[in-house]
Amino acid sequence: MHGVALAALAISCWFAGCSRSTLPPAASIPVPSGPSWPASSAPPVLKTPTSDNPWKPRVTERNWKYVVLHHTASERGSVESIHEEHLKRKDANGQHWLGIGYHFVIGNGNGMADGAIEPTFRWNQQLHGAHAGAADPVYNQQGIGVALVGNFESKPPTPRQLAAVKRLVRVLKGAYGIPAKNVIGHSHVKATACPGKLFPLAEVAWEPPDTLLGGLTENPELDPAGLRHPPERSTDERNLFAPRTAAKETP
Repeated sequence: MHGVALAALAISCWFAGCSRSTLPPAASIPVPSGPSWPASSAPPVLKTPTSDNPWKPRVTERNWKYVVLHHTASERGSVESIHEEHLKRKDANGQHWLGIGYHFVIGNGNGMADGAIEPTFRWNQQLHGAHAGAADPVYNQQGIGVALVGNFESKPPTPRQLAAVKRLVRVLKGAYGIPAKNVIGHSHVKATACPGKLFPLAEVAWEPPDTLLGGLTENPELDPAGLRHPPERSTDERNLFAPRTAAKETP
């Protein structure tokens, strides 16, 4: 009888809603997708060597070993004007050039925007250069020719040009493993005044890798002018950076 009474009570409680839980619903538990980093201690974003190369070509790249720096020895210029001029030139076999001999041109505000970096068809197609004019063809075959518009025998590059060439050289050095000692002036492979006595070659060649885009730096170890002093070089490196005696000065 006692069992029957309990069964009857259970049935009555069912219909009366006694079996419903009066506890609040359990809170949903979020499933973390990864470690939570405070904003002040977030891990650094690691970039691949090419992620900082806005000039990465879309074709197979050459085995670049040098960066050869030039000035145009003119007050104004652009990729288009230099291209037209170089189309008129002929090689030792009497064949016309393909066009502009440089891989990059950096403007000074006269013909191109001041500090603008513009790659040419030679870079986009990864062709040899026609800029070194040296007896050793390696400087055209494996040397990236960079020309800055201006005559640096009479005045230095503009601040924007200097920032731009530092940025470009830094990217090229990192992308192709080019050492600072292989960033050279035209005068180091041919008897010429190019890129001019007022061009700060050592400063550009030895620019450290913490330079940010646009030529700025966060490293406070700067002189009052905001420029770095290149490190001391060995005797061999000083000889490398000593330009050849110019029998005939050509731009």
